[in-house]
Amino acid sequence: MPQKTIAIYFSDPEPTGYPFDKKEYLEIYQEIIRDIESHGINVVMVRGDSYRGQGRFTHGWRFENDQIVKVPEEIIANLIFNRDDKNTIPKIYDCPMINHPDFDALCLDKIKTAKMFPEFSPKTAAIHSFEEYKKIIGQWSLQPTDRVALKQNFETEGRGVYILPVSETMERLYSDWSNILLQEFIDCSIGIAGLTKEKHDLRITVVNSEIINSYIRIPKAGSYLANVAQGGKGSSVDLAQVPPIVLGMVKDIDQKIAHFRPTLYAADFMNSPTGFKLIELNSRPAVQHPSWSKTYKKFNNAVVHMLVEAVR
Repeated sequence: MPQKTIAIYFSDPEPTGYPFDKKEYLEIYQEIIRDIESHGINVVMVRGDSYRGQGRFTHGWRFENDQIVKVPEEIIANLIFNRDDKNTIPKIYDCPMINHPDFDALCLDKIKTAKMFPEFSPKTAAIHSFEEYKKIIGQWSLQPTDRVALKQNFETEGRGVYILPVSETMERLYSDWSNILLQEFIDCSIGIAGLTKEKHDLRITVVNSEIINSYIRIPKAGSYLANVAQGGKGSSVDLAQVPPIVLGMVKDIDQKIAHFRPTLYAADFMNSPTGFKLIELNSRPAVQHPSWSKTYKKFNNAVVHMLVEAVR
């Protein structure tokens, strides 16, 4: 039987570009790839605008003795593992991909997420102009002192996010108001019993319907943004400490997206005076490093197992 090939896709066209420009990511991807290859599967890394259809890439790279070596010839993948961080990968339907492009689109588009899971989501509206924003504010009967959350719908890592009173929302916030998402403000300062008394973001990671691990992110002082990329601090949470209601919400979410399996995603929640709210789904949660997660090996092993099973 011919050797199967998994192509791991990254946005940055440079072989040592993101995520390999960060030492921890480089170390963990080397470990993950070694684990996959121990099953007799070929692993290559592909980047940028190199896809030519039917699982074919013009070129790529592989690790040899922990060095990045170019593969100059055409690569034919049996499976694409999407690690895109800038939304540059095309929607690929002619080769198996994890995650499926339609599930990826559901997670990227926070409006779609809110519509699919209205029972868990804060009030959400898509707006495409500042005038439309003002109209929705009036429909929601918000006062000048009420806070709102504004987000660029398809951005990640907290980019383009503003949480501020209605009175401080000015047109100059965005040069382009198309694809802006408006959400009701979630007051998460009540914390989570047994975990934190502070503002927070609780992430649950799921691989093929199995809840793998969890961690909590706390914003820096004076901020509402819990993203580590925006200065937040994260730490591992034992699954036994996660409120059962949150685990139940994750299971309900997973049932609704079962037709997309195999799947890898993270679900982010905040607690509020009216209960837990789903903030977003992330179809490209980062691989985990021992300096970031106490259960990093459990998560990474689950990813390896998912990929190996998907090409068998």
